[in-house]
Amino acid sequence: MGEFTFAVVVVAVAITAALLSRRPPRQHHEYQTIHAIWTQQELDEIADSIRNSYKEFPNTVKDVTSALESVGEELPMENGKCTNPLMVPSLDGAQCVFAQRMDIGRHYIMTGGNDALKELYPTLVSRIMSFSKFIISRDQSEAALYEGIPFIKKLFGNEQYKQGISRICPNRELLQPFQLGVIVQVPGQTVAMHYDAPWFWGADRTTVPIWLLVVMHASGLFEKETVPQIQGVAYVHKWNTTDLSDEDIHRNYGGGFFFYPNGPQYEEERIAARPGSALLIDGSKCIHGTDTYRDGDDMEAPKLDKNDNFTLQYNTELNTDETPTKDTVWNVLCNGEVIRSVTFSQLRISLVWRSKCFKDEEELQRYKNTPPMELDDIIARLKSDLEEKNILSNDQNITMAELGKVFLDTYVDYPLPASWVPYNYCALPRLFGADDTSPLTSAMKLFCN
Repeated sequence: MGEFTFAVVVVAVAITAALLSRRPPRQHHEYQTIHAIWTQQELDEIADSIRNSYKEFPNTVKDVTSALESVGEELPMENGKCTNPLMVPSLDGAQCVFAQRMDIGRHYIMTGGNDALKELYPTLVSRIMSFSKFIISRDQSEAALYEGIPFIKKLFGNEQYKQGISRICPNRELLQPFQLGVIVQVPGQTVAMHYDAPWFWGADRTTVPIWLLVVMHASGLFEKETVPQIQGVAYVHKWNTTDLSDEDIHRNYGGGFFFYPNGPQYEEERIAARPGSALLIDGSKCIHGTDTYRDGDDMEAPKLDKNDNFTLQYNTELNTDETPTKDTVWNVLCNGEVIRSVTFSQLRISLVWRSKCFKDEEELQRYKNTPPMELDDIIARLKSDLEEKNILSNDQNITMAELGKVFLDTYVDYPLPASWVPYNYCALPRLFGADDTSPLTSAMKLFCN
């Protein structure tokens, strides 16, 4: 028995060594953490500003800013729904198109995300349906973009913030802000691992669907056209964390920010979502996401379907003029019907902002005057690479709906969760075409959460 155990250990060590030896060289993504940016009173005022300025948060599925909603992959609806797991209704509701972040959804459902959840397709879809409000601009000034958030200048004047810019965008410290967002999650929701939308000389999220921008970045074929950027995330929710360590916050709330500064084949790092803290990173190059947020033991997300219309709204009936600074009530609405109510202190709220990094004003002006890339040229460059890799043949007849999946399979390689079973077998029937009423899906319901 002892010899057998020893043999098993030797084999396990050999396999582990072989896997480690195949890992690529470590990447090095710089980042900067900032703690205790604001006083408690300032945090309260920021929270009040969000409550008073934003009475409704749309779902992230509605975050479509590209002039091109699709790239030719459209499919007809079936009984008013999009049955393809990678597709959602177009903004006009007339057809099915790739979800803007189908790269995120596919990996999350296949693996159960960083938590390696073993859950059915509808449950996991509900978890990644966060709520958000984004301001996207190509040319707005920093002052105009951030004027709605009090005390934001205190963050930008922070010495650690300035150090972070120098580390993440070395020799490119002329910043052009282009996005401010407020991202809100209710208990049970998460931000699955992802790249932020890359920006290129001639292509960005205002001209090309985000999933295709991610493919362009991950392919390595557009490296020379990539624009460096810096992302900041600051936490402003009303969690009571005064006497809690970071480990306590992880245990009580989850919702931590995880990222892979050495590349997806290496260990992740994690930062607690402590109110008043922030992180700077180039999220278009470093894979990152959040742990599932829970309120104590509550980790059940509201049931949300990608084909429905749902929002998070301030409850105007229960909240009065005298309670804007108290624990106001918010409703999750699905097609106009309230399906869950939560208080403000039960929300996970982060401010997210992004800026492009340039060497000087001359480079910024050249960028602004760069003509847009042609979609056909982008697709042709990717297809040519697939043909060189013998993944596609020169004369192969393939639809754009099929080609988009091939792009993801070939180029976008998000890491698997650290689990003995890193795939979410509960969602496999749905990913391979079975609907929610199929016998196989029904059988999965017997032993899947």
